[in-house]
Amino acid sequence: MKQPMTVLTSSESNEWYTPKEIIFRVRQVIGPIELDPASASLPQRYIDADRYYTIQDDGLSKPWEAWSLFLNPPYGKTGSKSNQDIWMTYLISQLPTVHECIALTKTVPGYVWWDTLFRGRWPGELCITEDRLSFVHSSGHLWDKSKAASSLWYYGTKPDKFKSVFTDIGRVLNTGDKYR
Repeated sequence: MKQPMTVLTSSESNEWYTPKEIIFRVRQVIGPIELDPASASLPQRYIDADRYYTIQDDGLSKPWEAWSLFLNPPYGKTGSKSNQDIWMTYLISQLPTVHECIALTKTVPGYVWWDTLFRGRWPGELCITEDRLSFVHSSGHLWDKSKAASSLWYYGTKPDKFKSVFTDIGRVLNTGDKYR
């Protein structure tokens, strides 16, 4: 299925649902997902979080207390600020009430928000995928591969488990790596 170039290069679509194989890996690390604060009913058919917030619920207006949390923030911008920056900043503010989490963003070195996380603001591990992921469209079908690699940001008590589960799809780094 070919997709229009505007979908891949603009903020026309903010809905890029996580591929099932990534959710399978997420569960291997953090177990059942208690909270998905940026979701929709379609991906919840396979994410199956105990609680999730849709765009109508406005997840940014709610506290994110959870034993296990998965976040795939919306793409695009709000005003002049990246939605991924906004959601990752809020996630960091909520980490004191989250035991473990994995967040999925695009990998965009050169963007201030991503570089800031990469250079030490993120308090855990990071997997940068070697291949580009095929996200799920709101129709339920897979898109062609995205135009950028993805980053999976882990925070929790099982960094070795994260590394063992994700190392075959990308490079796993931690806050102690000299590349930060």
